[in-house]
Amino acid sequence: MKTVIRVRHAKSSGKDPGLEDFDRPLNKRGKRDAPFMGKKLRERRVHPDLSLSSPVKRARKTAKMVADRAYPGNSIPVIK
Repeated sequence: MKTVIRVRHAKSSGKDPGLEDFDRPLNKRGKRDAPFMGKKLRERRVHPDLSLSSPVKRARKTAKMVADRAYPGNSIPVIK
């Protein structure tokens, strides 16, 4: 049986009102929390067959940070 795990993007910054929503980066807390969630996935031995991410900057960054900590040496393919 397949299992779906949904991970929301880490906390983003809303400091720059001139940025489009698509381009909002992670804030300090988000940069701290994303690797922590990757660590938790690694500890629980979660090994997905597929990882998908929104193209939004904060979502892509979260996915990369989580994957880097959870699955060192593996990469997330980027589809444009």
